Amino acid sequence: MKILIVEDDLASREYLKNAIEIEGHEYRAAENGREGLEFFSEFKPDLVLCDIQMPIMDGLELLEAVRGKKSNSIFIMITAFSTEDYAVKAFHLGANNYIKKPVRQSDLIELLQKYDAIIKNRRAIVARVPGNLLHREFIIEFPTHTEMVPKVVDYLINETGNLFSSDDKISIELGLVELLTNAIEHGNLEISFQEKSEALKAGKLEQLYEDRLANSKMAARKVRVQFEMTRNMCTWIIEDEGVGFDWKSLQMDIEQERLFDLNGRGIFICKFLFDEIEYFGKGNQVRIKKLVNRTIDSED
Repeated sequence: MKILIVEDDLASREYLKNAIEIEGHEYRAAENGREGLEFFSEFKPDLVLCDIQMPIMDGLELLEAVRGKKSNSIFIMITAFSTEDYAVKAFHLGANNYIKKPVRQSDLIELLQKYDAIIKNRRAIVARVPGNLLHREFIIEFPTHTEMVPKVVDYLINETGNLFSSDDKISIELGLVELLTNAIEHGNLEISFQEKSEALKAGKLEQLYEDRLANSKMAARKVRVQFEMTRNMCTWIIEDEGVGFDWKSLQMDIEQERLFDLNGRGIFICKFLFDEIEYFGKGNQVRIKKLVNRTIDSED
């Protein structure tokens, strides 16, 4: 994976470079947004790690410029303490995730591994539909294995054909990854946020998966996705077979935009990636909707 680091603080920049190098990724590092934009055009990164507050050109200005290039690069903002309002602005401009300073290596590695899997499973060519596809509907079901998520998401994205722009497809792709991963980890495997955090710090997340899958009841659970597409929108209903959770209190937190320090970061992010997100039932079903922006990318 090709990663562009844009960070004005030398110590933070070196820390990120070392962590990324250890993971075996190719990278470039810029000291400010203007230099970052120059590197972006030359390097064409898969992922951008960008500080928000920088001289010359800040992270929000860089993000806006990058999104104007119709790139499918994943953009992760780095936020300092008490700059959460800037992170919200970043989501509105097209950011895909955020990570808070001081950056913990376990958090960074988790994000890099998640997005590396997505990028590796992206299809180089998506079939163009001749004419307008007016309706498509199906249900798929897959076993409780996290390695299935990028492949399922790749399939679901491909099934939307040429309905969405490249920017919208990035949002759909990353949102589906968040929600399908939640369905497996917190739904079917009943892994709490604290359990996952501790496993990540200890480098034992895979062991935690194996321990839960050793339970025959959990191992037999499936994740189901119901998909419907019309000329104006796509809707996905994701359902796991876990015990559910108190989604009503979480929905209140989403509406008040107070999820930066809570367990539901993925759900908070999805608020910006989709036009609608709604939990129902006992909390193991979520419906998401993406409306069609008629400004579709033109063919090369």
